[in-house]
Amino acid sequence: MDERKIVACVDRSQYSIAVADCAAWVSRQIKAPVEFLHVIDRHLEQGSGEDHSGAIGFDAQENLLNKLLMSDSEKTKVAKTQGRLFLNGLRERAIEDGVLQADSRIRHGTLVDCLLEMQNNTRIAIIGRRGETSVASNRDIGRTFEAAVRALDRPVLGVHEKFTVPQRFLFAFDGSAVSKRGVETVLQSRLFKGMKGTLLMCGEKNNSGIKLLEEAALSLSESGVPTEFNHVQGDVVTQMIQGLEIHQADMLVMGAYTHSPLRKLFFGSKTEDMLRATKVPALLLR
Repeated sequence: MDERKIVACVDRSQYSIAVADCAAWVSRQIKAPVEFLHVIDRHLEQGSGEDHSGAIGFDAQENLLNKLLMSDSEKTKVAKTQGRLFLNGLRERAIEDGVLQADSRIRHGTLVDCLLEMQNNTRIAIIGRRGETSVASNRDIGRTFEAAVRALDRPVLGVHEKFTVPQRFLFAFDGSAVSKRGVETVLQSRLFKGMKGTLLMCGEKNNSGIKLLEEAALSLSESGVPTEFNHVQGDVVTQMIQGLEIHQADMLVMGAYTHSPLRKLFFGSKTEDMLRATKVPALLLR
């Protein structure tokens, strides 16, 4: 039995409820436990507005250092307490939403480092596309989300501000090895149970590509996931965005970091262009 968990990354931003609701859906689909992960930055905000510069004696320096250390210690305690209360609320929400087992964990450091440490026990990581820092800075795509997708060797599901249970997925298929592995993932995963799909290929038409596309769609349909396919020409990002609307898909599935035409989507502005333009959950496969 697979004991690996769904790791739901939350940070007290407005995205956390969507992450929790998404995690509950994934848990119900694949019958896996959920662990809510809240990471407290080691470098808590400092600075009380007091001016500590100038020449002071040794005793005064020591007293000041103790005061600052105590202040940081208190900040850490407050952050932990707030984090526990926050996580308890999300756990209760998940259990009410049908999750059989929901745990929580508070860690110090960076989210990516913590996820890498937990990777062996992770089936899928669910992350808000933006967090506290990116909301404050008006970044469309959070740096943490981008870094996690680059670093992890596990599927990452990015959610927007609101989560609705998806009914239909759009799969960006290019015939590459990662696309074929992605189809295998869909075939083997209970996550897609009850959903319908569309495989969309962009680029110049050729017989071998069409054949791969047709075979992949057929294998998914025969496995119980009714899937159609389409081949379009033009800019990949534009066609994928239009494809979501045309095929009424409410989840995007893509392979990340491959030596394929889709590789460019995950470097530079193309990733942000795609994710900024879509409001649906995006599952990025490795």
